[in-house]
Amino acid sequence: MTTNISIDVNPHSFIVKGRAPELLENKRLKISFSRLACSIDADDLLIPYQKETQIQTLQEILRILTKFDYDATLSSNAEKEIENYNREEQLFGEFTTAAKSIRNDEFRKNPELVAKFDNFQKTLNNRLSRTLYPLQLLSAFHMTFAQNVCNFSVPGSGKTSIVFGAYAYLNSLPHEDPKHVDKLLVIGPISSFAPWENEYRDCFGKPVNSFRISGNNEITRDGKLEHLYSSNPSELTLIFHGGVDHYLSDIIDFLKRNKTMVIVDEAHRIKNPEGVWGQSVTEISKHAISRVVLTGTPVPNGYQDIYNLYKFIYPFKFKEILQFHYHNLEDMTKNSLPKSTRVQRLKENISPFFIRIKKRDLNLPPINEKIISVNMNALQREIYDFIESEYIPSFQKDSSATAKDVLNRAKLIRLRQASTNPSLLLRTLQESLEEFDPDYKLTQDIDEHIDDSEFIGKLKNYPNRETPEKFLEILQLISSNILPIGEKVIIWTIFVQNAEELQLYLENNKITSRLLIGKIEQTQREITIEKFNNPNNLEFQVVIANPFSVAESISLHKGCHSAIYLERDYNCSNFLQSKDRIHRVGLSENQETNYYYFISKNSIDEVINDRLRLKIERMEQIINDDIPLFSRIDNDDDTDVIKDLIANYAKRT
Repeated sequence: MTTNISIDVNPHSFIVKGRAPELLENKRLKISFSRLACSIDADDLLIPYQKETQIQTLQEILRILTKFDYDATLSSNAEKEIENYNREEQLFGEFTTAAKSIRNDEFRKNPELVAKFDNFQKTLNNRLSRTLYPLQLLSAFHMTFAQNVCNFSVPGSGKTSIVFGAYAYLNSLPHEDPKHVDKLLVIGPISSFAPWENEYRDCFGKPVNSFRISGNNEITRDGKLEHLYSSNPSELTLIFHGGVDHYLSDIIDFLKRNKTMVIVDEAHRIKNPEGVWGQSVTEISKHAISRVVLTGTPVPNGYQDIYNLYKFIYPFKFKEILQFHYHNLEDMTKNSLPKSTRVQRLKENISPFFIRIKKRDLNLPPINEKIISVNMNALQREIYDFIESEYIPSFQKDSSATAKDVLNRAKLIRLRQASTNPSLLLRTLQESLEEFDPDYKLTQDIDEHIDDSEFIGKLKNYPNRETPEKFLEILQLISSNILPIGEKVIIWTIFVQNAEELQLYLENNKITSRLLIGKIEQTQREITIEKFNNPNNLEFQVVIANPFSVAESISLHKGCHSAIYLERDYNCSNFLQSKDRIHRVGLSENQETNYYYFISKNSIDEVINDRLRLKIERMEQIINDDIPLFSRIDNDDDTDVIKDLIANYAKRT
């Protein structure tokens, strides 16, 4: 018995011709076909398929018919589809090989690729007012060739310029070319909006027509985002990661009507495939002409973080590319060494579709780092020693104590506050915890255990009796070494109250500064950054910043070459990100960058400094890996910092 199978291309269905009633009389056969969501049209059986699983669906139909003793003959249309599929698979294999050769800068022996590269360079020379350095040029060429790529280059390597280089070429193609793009949609943190606009101006020599979507103030007509339905939308649209889900249908409709390159900046924020941000961003990717992922930290928590990034750039083939399920990747993180066979296979699988400029590739000018040890004033010393003597015994009693325990975390925060500025201790501990994570809740207040009225009295009078020694030393440094020669400086502080008090202290000493902290509105932040980045603008020469607010997506190297750290925590990734704000591509070869670390003697500051030094030594090896797994460094904060604190205390007491 022969059943002819032909393809109806629209609406994407296989049609089992003319035998539907007969086939469905067999209950077992009916159950098998029902699993393929079949329907009946007269005497025909319609079985839908999705483009990415078209051949697999056809193979399943043939398997079912064969199982029930039916011979199937394929129509010429069906045969044609299989031929097309096989040809596409072969072309994808050839494309993958070529993309990998470009990524590894091994394409020079291929005349066709060399010709494309020459044409690419000529186009950029004509269209860009900025010259890309060789690795940026290679990365941009790889991006135009592959169209759907990840760029995992380190912060400060010029990823935005690379994207604009690729866009300049793709935009130059004839409109009917399937690779042509004429719109950019950037999904990123709000802090990245101004840098994208400014970089466009620097790359193309003119301002960009842009539109910002933050998710709360772009109001709409009939519940829709009106800008996305414009007959002439802006060339550059910027949207916050969290706004994509809110405007999902609007964005999809926009992408269907415009030939758009979609870029996800700081893409590690969409790493969770079950999260709203990750799901919404991967959903819109299906409708983009070109898809680009940008992040210097592709796998901050584990190899599973790569899953959603590849789902974004190749929504129909990512499983085929990765060849690992999500849970396989989780297991790889827990149980595989970086050089294991599984990890190497993963890197090999994904390598054609990502490129990474490493720190050592940048050939940046040298840096100077100086530790400035500070002796606490008498009252601060007394306050710090008292608190430490209260907490250390509890740490010693529990050898497995970790900083992840909320109470222990709170005690470490109190010690860090006391080592820099005891005025911070006047705030409730819950307020201090919420600076780091709003979800941290204390079930008890550790301050209640400090039962010493004399100590409490000294603490309350501290702001009137003493200025923190670190404030005094910072004033001395910037007023004698930095400001007189017309230089600028950024001061990093973990605690917001420190930023505000230090600003007031400097103001009282006739030094004007600006704050870059969470409570400062985005518009004011952008004005501050623009003025600070202008070497000729000396309205203020000091910025006081919180790394949680401006550690990502901000470049400050054009006007500033010195950074002061009032205090640091033990998160190595955040620390390195903050350093990269002023040490990045674009510096002249003889420009020195200076870092000053203020450390209170005989305090938790010394423990944090030692932990960071060890972490940096290990992280420098990881940073120069293709897919750096930072969790192997920054997830070991818990027991180590407390053990080191106990050892440090024992050594000096």
